[in-house]
Amino acid sequence: MMNTSGAKQEMPVALITGASSGTGREIALTLASEGYRVALAGRRLDALNETAACIFEAGGTAQAFAFDLMNEQAVADALGAVLEWSDRRIDVLVNAAAIPGAVEVPIGKLPIAEFDAMISTNLRGPFLTMTYLLPVMIERGYGRIINIGGNHGMRGRAGRVGYTSSKWGLRGLTRCAALEAGRSGVTVNYIAPGPIAVDRMKRGWAERGRRDGVDTSTAVARYTAEMGPALGKLNEPWDIAAMVSFLASEGGRNITGQELVIDGGIVV
Repeated sequence: MMNTSGAKQEMPVALITGASSGTGREIALTLASEGYRVALAGRRLDALNETAACIFEAGGTAQAFAFDLMNEQAVADALGAVLEWSDRRIDVLVNAAAIPGAVEVPIGKLPIAEFDAMISTNLRGPFLTMTYLLPVMIERGYGRIINIGGNHGMRGRAGRVGYTSSKWGLRGLTRCAALEAGRSGVTVNYIAPGPIAVDRMKRGWAERGRRDGVDTSTAVARYTAEMGPALGKLNEPWDIAAMVSFLASEGGRNITGQELVIDGGIVV
């Protein structure tokens, strides 16, 4: 684990899973810039330390906690360490870790083990973090839980049964938790992004361009046209981080159990 600066006890604390790259990293950087002590969670300690280094360079406070969301004991041990580091204070929990799984693989051909891995990481993982941290928030009488889903959780899609099922399930988890925790001062919401221009997506667009014999920008334009966003553009990571920032703020105090779609108008 890497402690990037001395923690100040009066600072609010945010835990972000999936903070090693992409959207999770952007969320961590955003909350750190707003004065949060940030606990960075993910499987790759080296990548988490890169996120922590960015936060430290900007004058923030962070600590990396590497663990696998598919391992219940590892989750319990790591979250225990987080609570020790934060003096049992968790103001914001962002469940951003997810695995996309196979694309265009129908039921009957998708390996059961791969389906299980998506459910375990994308749905059971947030359930585990909430199992250990929601009671802490309820005890303090305050908390913000923000689950990062996807617009696949707002509709069906052929060939994406594992990923889509996990995101629909995360919507249900969000609603149940919102009802259970609302009278204790805890809000629970679901953000449903459309495609986000993160490294994994960029690699996919580059590969598609090579396959189709066009440059990457043309491949991106074709993909965007296929998705059909009303605004004609895809998400950047900071689009999602901005909504997390709002929901975590005082401005989001009366919003709970909601599904907020950020996809440029794909799902309308």
